Amino acid sequence: MPVSINTNPAAGTAARALEIATNRLTDSLKKLSTGNRIVNAYDDAAGEAVQLKLKSQVGRYDVLKNNLQNGISFLDVKAGVIDTAIDALGRIGELNAMAGDVTKSSDDLALYSTESALLDALVRTTLEAETFNGKALFGAAVSVGINIAGTLTTFAAQSLNTAVAQDYTDLSTPIATADFETDMDNLATLKATVGAQQSALGYYYDNAVVTQTNVGAARSRITDVDIATESGKFARNQILAQAASSMLAQANAQAQSVLS
Repeated sequence: MPVSINTNPAAGTAARALEIATNRLTDSLKKLSTGNRIVNAYDDAAGEAVQLKLKSQVGRYDVLKNNLQNGISFLDVKAGVIDTAIDALGRIGELNAMAGDVTKSSDDLALYSTESALLDALVRTTLEAETFNGKALFGAAVSVGINIAGTLTTFAAQSLNTAVAQDYTDLSTPIATADFETDMDNLATLKATVGAQQSALGYYYDNAVVTQTNVGAARSRITDVDIATESGKFARNQILAQAASSMLAQANAQAQSVLS
């Protein structure tokens, strides 16, 4: 093999090998230090596009869960108001039953009517006007929550005034038991309806949590580096870089043999 001092192919080859090994070593360092498999878009261009869409989806599920929690809170408050209305109507029923006692005087009936009228007003005005963050609990359709596709969950209008149909402001003539029981049944049905809505939103929330977890795991498989595998690559590239550096020095020294 001829000896040349003008060109040194061996040194060029060693220098290129050193450059490649150094670049790979740098990439491994970036991945190991950040924990990301994709540090630069060119590491996996297709994977980068997919993970960005999955990242956006995970973020939307965060908002969805928050909306559903607000919806559940809204229904919790509504259920509490209905419970108060049921208690108030229960007390009205007791007063109505006492008003049916023939031994009661007109003064007794007036007292019963006064308390009953106050409770009746509580249900029809105070409780009916309750709001949650400015949203009416009763009397108007309300949309709570929003699914990942952007669809609202709308609950039909409900009203305590409609549920409690009888007028309990005057017990001088007691209300028929059947009429009272109808109103109590209406409130019980209203409470059951709200309970069903609470249950449904609970399932929606659970589904959002599971789906977000699975989407996040899918994104993780694209973005997160396998530390064990990458550590092996780092060690290999480190040895290759050291070997290439040593061989480059040897190749550069090879031409000095002509001086001998």
